[in-house]
Amino acid sequence: MKKLYLLFALVSSVALVQCSPKRAANKEMSEAEKVADVNKNFTPAQMEEGKTLWQDKCGKCHKLPQPEAYTVSKMDRVLPRMINRSKLTDEQGAMVRAYLLAHAKMS
Repeated sequence: MKKLYLLFALVSSVALVQCSPKRAANKEMSEAEKVADVNKNFTPAQMEEGKTLWQDKCGKCHKLPQPEAYTVSKMDRVLPRMINRSKLTDEQGAMVRAYLLAHAKMS
């Protein structure tokens, strides 16, 4: 009886592991890849609009530094929180991010 119970437990464990959702490897993009991605996916006009939004919306609360003063990694860490606080739409936030990452320095 013990052997049957152990066999059942083993088969059940294997079935649970095989049926669980698979996680994709969380590969972080390098700074160069992030910059290449925004340059590929955003037009110069969209980046210019991102600059205007950044100056108008972000400039209300901050003395705006030059984008070149920050690294791509630092910008990408701070931007999600700031975009959310500024009440930008997803599209507007993406354009601001594109402008800032395209002009930020590599670390």
